[in-house]
Amino acid sequence: MTLRFITGRSGTGKTTFIEQEIAQELKERPMGAPIVVIVPDQLSYSMEYSLSVKSGLSGMIRAQVLTFKRLAWRVLQEVGGITREEVDSFGYRMLVRSVLEDNKESFKLFKQAASKHGFAEQISDVMKEFSKYCIDQQAFTELKSSLADKQAPRILQDKAHDLQLLLEKIEERLGTTYMDSEGQLNALADQLAHSEWLQDASIYIDGFGDFTTQEYTIITQLMKYTKRVTVVLPMEEKVHTGEHELFHTAQQQFETLQQLAYSESVDREERVHLTELQRFSNRELAHLEEQFDHYPPESFESEGAIQIIEASNRRAEVHAVARSIRKMMREGKRYRGMTVLNRQPDVYSELIQNIFTQYDIPVFISQKKPMLHHPLIEFARSLLEAVRTDWSYEAVFRAVKTDLFFPVNESKPVWRERADRLENFVLAKGIHGKSRWQDEERWKVSRYRGLEKVRTVQTDEELATQAEFAETRDMIREPIEQLQQKLQSARTGRDVAEALFYTIESLSIYDKIIELQQTEHTNHRLQAAAEHEQAWTSWINVLDQFVLMFGEKELPIAEAMKILDEGFDTLEFKLIPPSLDQVTVTTMELFNSMGVEAVFVLGANEGVLPLRNDHEGLLSDSDRELFSEMGITLAPTTKLQLMRESYMAYRAFTGASARLTVSYPIADEEGKALIPSLYVPRLQQMVSNIPTEIAVMEPTELSEVEDKLAYIEHPDVALSYAIRIMRQASTHEEIAPQWQAVLAYYKEDPLWSSVIESIVQPALKRQKTELLDTELTTGLYGSSFTTSVSRIESYYSCPFQHFTTYGLNLQERFEFQLEAPDIGDLFHAALKWVSDEVMRLGLSWAALTKEQCWQLGREAIDALAPKFFHRILLSSQRYAYIQRKLMQIIQRTIRALQSQARNSSFTPIAIEAGFGPDEEIAPLEINLKNGQRMHIRGRIDRIDTMKKDDQTYLRVVDYKSSARALDLTEVYYGLSLQMLTYLDVALEHAEDWLGVYANPAGVLYMYVHNPMLRLTKELNEDAVEKELLKSYKMQGYILEDADVALAMDDHIESESLIIPARLKKDGSFYSTSKVVAPEDINILRSFVRKKHQQAGDGMLSGDTRVYPYRLKEHMPCTFCSYQSICQFDSTDPTQPTRNYTAYKPEDSLEKMRKEIDPDANSR
Repeated sequence: MTLRFITGRSGTGKTTFIEQEIAQELKERPMGAPIVVIVPDQLSYSMEYSLSVKSGLSGMIRAQVLTFKRLAWRVLQEVGGITREEVDSFGYRMLVRSVLEDNKESFKLFKQAASKHGFAEQISDVMKEFSKYCIDQQAFTELKSSLADKQAPRILQDKAHDLQLLLEKIEERLGTTYMDSEGQLNALADQLAHSEWLQDASIYIDGFGDFTTQEYTIITQLMKYTKRVTVVLPMEEKVHTGEHELFHTAQQQFETLQQLAYSESVDREERVHLTELQRFSNRELAHLEEQFDHYPPESFESEGAIQIIEASNRRAEVHAVARSIRKMMREGKRYRGMTVLNRQPDVYSELIQNIFTQYDIPVFISQKKPMLHHPLIEFARSLLEAVRTDWSYEAVFRAVKTDLFFPVNESKPVWRERADRLENFVLAKGIHGKSRWQDEERWKVSRYRGLEKVRTVQTDEELATQAEFAETRDMIREPIEQLQQKLQSARTGRDVAEALFYTIESLSIYDKIIELQQTEHTNHRLQAAAEHEQAWTSWINVLDQFVLMFGEKELPIAEAMKILDEGFDTLEFKLIPPSLDQVTVTTMELFNSMGVEAVFVLGANEGVLPLRNDHEGLLSDSDRELFSEMGITLAPTTKLQLMRESYMAYRAFTGASARLTVSYPIADEEGKALIPSLYVPRLQQMVSNIPTEIAVMEPTELSEVEDKLAYIEHPDVALSYAIRIMRQASTHEEIAPQWQAVLAYYKEDPLWSSVIESIVQPALKRQKTELLDTELTTGLYGSSFTTSVSRIESYYSCPFQHFTTYGLNLQERFEFQLEAPDIGDLFHAALKWVSDEVMRLGLSWAALTKEQCWQLGREAIDALAPKFFHRILLSSQRYAYIQRKLMQIIQRTIRALQSQARNSSFTPIAIEAGFGPDEEIAPLEINLKNGQRMHIRGRIDRIDTMKKDDQTYLRVVDYKSSARALDLTEVYYGLSLQMLTYLDVALEHAEDWLGVYANPAGVLYMYVHNPMLRLTKELNEDAVEKELLKSYKMQGYILEDADVALAMDDHIESESLIIPARLKKDGSFYSTSKVVAPEDINILRSFVRKKHQQAGDGMLSGDTRVYPYRLKEHMPCTFCSYQSICQFDSTDPTQPTRNYTAYKPEDSLEKMRKEIDPDANSR
């Protein structure tokens, strides 16, 4: 019954001392009394490995390495103290969630937060803290009274009320039947006196930064009932009391244990204080340890054991550390002797995993990994969410993408492709909700091609696709229906758990998990294989805990789902190092320096080291301080934790035996500046002239050849640099000799030469002029082909955009939502329906009344809605509202058309007039090179006619759902050819379809919209109507002919509300009028045909260049769907771009004249 301390500064061999002492005892008396080494969880593996392997023992029976919880389990197994069912962390979180839901109306402060995600975790943490510090609801009841007596702030009294209520209800629910994991430690303290196994045991306690009240109680019992307790503490020989001292926490532990030993009459042995530094292999690190807490420190000239890395960002920082590790490996070091430390695992862990993999560095990241994204857990949660949310798209397809609906031992890629096709169909048809999943009409496969092409007969291909979808759908639908039916009849928690379990069982999920595990074993991914087994065990454990706590309790389904989801949210993988030789990545808090030769401290920035904890948690520092004044001691405040940061840095900087590297980024991922930690200049004070590496992402940014060569560390990583160098070569920039050698290596090495040829070089050529061969082009387009004006405009916008859309037929995924083209399609169809109805009823556009306009608009939309885009306007209340808005637009547009017709002699002669093969009007035929031909097809929204003096005039009107004008600059560059092509077609074939020669009258855009007027004064009804009509004024160009203009608007002499022109009294046009002379219309027609011919020749030549235009601020890339393919960077000046100049209309016309007839004189 004695207490002994082993003390000393970092590196003095305290742990080695007890290891050697234990090893010696085991060699001399292998069968003696038990030896128990108690360490924190994170040290148990390394301590056990060190005792069993490094000590040279062939085996041991007496000694055991345990945590406090494992010791509790061992003792309670012996003395029979386990009389209650254990509720583990999963069950405890579910219990907390249930208590929060049941009592949220009784809370004063937590009422709003009780149901929020993450709040149960915060409450669980606080409750466990109370348990660790032996605080029960009785203690909190007394605290609540004291707060009221002292008139503490109301918010704190309300918080104390809610916490006391939670403690009471949780203790009530646990009762005498259940016990949480912290309760085991209380049971250990109670039962330890009855353990015969520990009576003559020697206890060693090492690695604890601090002890909780619970742990102090257990240590006290160990001192009383075991032979000897040895506690290892990092501290000076002389005990200092200042709270800012480096070893303040350890000194507090020392004094507390001394007092406890004294109060229990336990003998105290003479302290063993170690002073000789044993860890460090060089004087530089030993000097760092000695001077760390000296102010000012003595300086030591660097010998290269310490390095600083200043990186442009975190990615560059991790790359630099990876290069350093590879370099150390070439020097004969082992991965297992290297540890990477950081304070921000959420920021660094994924970066380290990805980058170290690129360098072939085996790594073990000692960070708990949540199970939420494991297929089994995701599947179970998504099934429950699908039921809860009426089969929402997101929940159903999260479950689908786990692959667990698919049959065992069948090709996963095949089923994934089928599931992807089904998902595309579900999105396109808007199949969201159980009713739509069960509606067979929704599952009819019939491609929607617009209102003009609505079909009722399915093709054979569509029927085959429909059968495939039905099979895949049923594989998904039936298990969800089965689960929903079972849950609807569930009464208790046990019923809910059984419903979920039987659904999982019916799908043979366990066999599928085994299949996944075997695949990982085959691919030698042992850690991943172990995770599958852990996931299944943990999932079953959550159900067991759920049944244990709520099996006989009547639960509403929604609450049961919340509680189960809380349990799933708690699951984490237990990490086991997959091999013995690997780099360990951990946090400073969990750092174990045993056997570490090199330490890399990442992210040494202000606010990180020391860590600035801006989130105090549920209990603020002021709460904790006030509780402490009233006799309730809890975990340290953030202020005390900040004071301990110095010791954290000390452990990190002095944990390596041979090498220390401290790194920091100077900017984050968004480019925001970061400041180095105060420990960086402090380090430079202790050791002068520390080598500092400047790490960047691009070695080409560096000036020194040696610095650049350091980046050529691994072929996989250097390849990305080499690609950039090859891009430089493509722009004729000079390449440095060292990079020429790297490129030569890749090209000559058999393994890498194929990569360069098949991947890298084609990627570099993607923006060069690449022509498809004739055979391939003919296969894509045919020797003679039919095209549209929009396709030709796409070619002129960017040849690659045209190739991907019309050559490769790539498409974006359709979704069940209205887009601008769909709305335009509806507007066109509605206006055609109205025109047909006006003709059928024998009405006149000019004579329509306001009421008739409104009625026609309503009837048009009502007639088209059932046929339009999978009945989208009838699918929800939201779309019903949109339907009303669209109807108002059509009604207002009809009213505008009626007003225009009343003031115009032009009348519609064709609506939605199609031209092309098998259409009323013949296609426009363009002769190309080599005798090939191109036929242009399309559909003209409206053709109006007017007769005067035996002459027939035609104008083309195009409806647009956005404001549009005809820009002759865009015509010149081939970007806007539609309207002039339509006019050309109407005139070219007028004698065939109209029976008479026709003259051009103009091309006009009409904006289909519901105008919002901004009035600065009150207007009467007629004035309002005038303003509304003005908003429908058509844009474009008309013939420069006063009679034609008057025929379009008989009020043109005052102000035209219909066309973009105005006449003077002398019959001439104002300069602002958009008019074109008859001869210029012919120039425009000829020029547009020439542009079609050039486009056709370019397409058939195989032109697929990534070559977009730039006109003013406009580029086709802004709305292009294929930038992820071409990877064009509009901000890169080296990228090829056609920079177009914007011309005045007359200048554009002049340039067209010269191209049509270079010898013609300007007008």
